[in-house]
Amino acid sequence: MTIVAPSLRSFAALRWSEVEPGFHVGERDGEFVGYVDTNADGTFVAFDGHSTAVGRFRSLADAKASLLTTDHPANVRRDRMVRRIMLGVATGVGSIAAGLALTAGVLAPFL
Repeated sequence: MTIVAPSLRSFAALRWSEVEPGFHVGERDGEFVGYVDTNADGTFVAFDGHSTAVGRFRSLADAKASLLTTDHPANVRRDRMVRRIMLGVATGVGSIAAGLALTAGVLAPFL
């Protein structure tokens, strides 16, 4: 396994418990997200909610952060919801801009 540097997201909704020395379990809103196990050589291996290895990391914080970037169903749902909201906002703003542009074009001869 290679050491990877994860992209970091917010830790706000993710809770961690050390259930045994060196074994950390993560959950979000009551759903199991994954776990991080400590190796004898001092590295940390992160596993997603399906017990699939995500990667080996030099620090516990990096291993925990890697679980926020997996395709766990909770992450997929959240990302899908954010995309849907952003699409709605973009559509609304675009509609307003188009309406203003049309109105300005129609009223221009009278100004």
